[in-house]
Amino acid sequence: MVRECNACSESGIAPSPCQKYDWVPHIFACKPRRAITTADHLALAVRNNLFPQDTQTCEDYGFERAFTAENRSKLLGLYIGLMDPGLMGIPSKTINDWRVRGVLVEEIKAAYYKIPAETRGNYFPWFMENQDILSPSTTADSQLKDKDDAMVLRAWRFTGGAETDSPAEIRARISGMPQDRQSCHLFYTMLLSKWHPAPFHEFWIPFGFCSCSCEEEEMNLGGRYQILITKCTFDEFHDAFCSARILDLFRKYGIQADDRYLSDVMQNHDMNKSVWDLKQFAIQTEGKIVNSVACDYGFMNCRKDAEIQALKKVYRTFFERHDADPLALHDAALRGDIFGYLGSMMKLNAKYERLMKNPYPLPDYE
Repeated sequence: MVRECNACSESGIAPSPCQKYDWVPHIFACKPRRAITTADHLALAVRNNLFPQDTQTCEDYGFERAFTAENRSKLLGLYIGLMDPGLMGIPSKTINDWRVRGVLVEEIKAAYYKIPAETRGNYFPWFMENQDILSPSTTADSQLKDKDDAMVLRAWRFTGGAETDSPAEIRARISGMPQDRQSCHLFYTMLLSKWHPAPFHEFWIPFGFCSCSCEEEEMNLGGRYQILITKCTFDEFHDAFCSARILDLFRKYGIQADDRYLSDVMQNHDMNKSVWDLKQFAIQTEGKIVNSVACDYGFMNCRKDAEIQALKKVYRTFFERHDADPLALHDAALRGDIFGYLGSMMKLNAKYERLMKNPYPLPDYE
C-alpha cells in the first residue's frame, strides 16, 4: 500500500507503525495544507527520542517547567508512550486539540488509564506527582517561581555571593555586570541545575556545545563543565572564558577536553566561524538566518521560502551524518566550492549549484 502526501505528492510505504513514523518529519520538508503546530514539533522530538528544540513547543508541553534533565527525560518518556505508533499512537493533531481546548492533562490521564496499570511504565506515576508542569495554577506558578529563585540563589552563593542577598537583589546585580560576566553567571545557573544549553539557546555556541555531534555528546560536555566549576573559582572561569582559555582550564584540572571542533569554537567566543551558526540554524525547525550564514552558505541566492527550506534540509542532512566535518565544510565555503564538496558526499540536484554560490574565494585567499 502506497501513501501519498496531499501537499507535495511524495510517496512512501504506509501500513506498519515504523513506516508511518517516517512521515513525522515530512511535514517540515513540504508545504502542508495546514499550519505546522507545536504538537508536530513534539511528534518530531518523540520520533527522534530527543528533547524538543523549538522554544514554543518547550513552553506548550512543559519542558520549560521541567527544571532538571531527569524531569525533562521523564516528560519526554510520557509523550513517547502517548505518541509512538508502536504504543498508543495518538496523533499530533489530537494532542494539539487537547492543548488548545485546555484539557491536555485530563486527556493524558484518560489515555493512560485506558491501558493496564502494569503497562503504564514509570513515567505516568511521575507525571501524576508533577501535573503542575502542564497545568500551572497560581500555586504552581508560585512554586515554579520558588524553583527559579532557588536556582538563582544556588548559583549566586556557589560563586561567592552573599547569603543575605535576595533573588531580586541578585538579579539586579547580575544585570549590571558586563555581558561576559552575566553569561558566565547564567551558565553556572544552568550547570548547577544539571542543564546544558540546547541548540536554540544563546549559549549553545559560545560554550562549545555546537561542536558536539549528538545530544549524548552535549550531555557529556555539560558533565565536564559541572566537574570543572567544582574545581576552579568563578573568577578563574570568567577570566578563562573572556580570554578564550577555557580548554586550558580544563587541562589544568585534569579534565579531558582535547577535541578538534571544541578547540575551534572556543578559540574566540566573540567571533566564531559561520559554519557553527549554520549548524545552529540548520538543525532547528525554526530560527533566523544570520547575515554571515546567508552570505557564506548561499541563502542570499534563494528566491522563495521553498528554496530556503530545501537548502536548509541539505545542510541539516550533512550535519546529521556520522562523518560530517563542519570545518571541512567551512574550508569548502572559503574556496567557493560548497556544491562540489557536498556533492562528493551526497547526491545533489543541479539546482543547488546556483543556490550554494557565494562570494568566495576572496582575492587574497590561498
